Amino acid sequence: MDTKFSIALHVLAYIEETNNTVTSELLAKSVGTNASHIRKILALLKDADIIESQQGKKGIVLKIKANELSLDKIYFGVYPEKELLHVHDTANPDCPVGATIKEALLPIFEESERQLILSLKSKTLKSLIEDMYKIYNKKGKNKNEF
Repeated sequence: MDTKFSIALHVLAYIEETNNTVTSELLAKSVGTNASHIRKILALLKDADIIESQQGKKGIVLKIKANELSLDKIYFGVYPEKELLHVHDTANPDCPVGATIKEALLPIFEESERQLILSLKSKTLKSLIEDMYKIYNKKGKNKNEF
């Protein structure tokens, strides 16, 4: 898995918690990447109906309340057609391992993906943000400094 999902979660947590007008440049600074990469992820989130840009203003807002936005919706927003685990297609069918590896791995991969999605479905953006505050406060920071 690449980093699109974690960056999307970072971006959405930032959008939810900031009082600033949100721009791709501001998000890029927080994430530590370039604004064009952020815009690609924002486009995926917009296509998934998770965020919207306000007309006539610079700014990005959530379309779904953080306590109603499950992490699986975000995952499928950034990976609309991608399976998490893939078996390579180059296995040699004349080799005993190559002839059976795909059939042996598919049930394992499918069950792993099901468990991941169930876990993501049980968490919301709000619960992620609450966990972030707990960690932040353990580090001796004040909640309103987040």
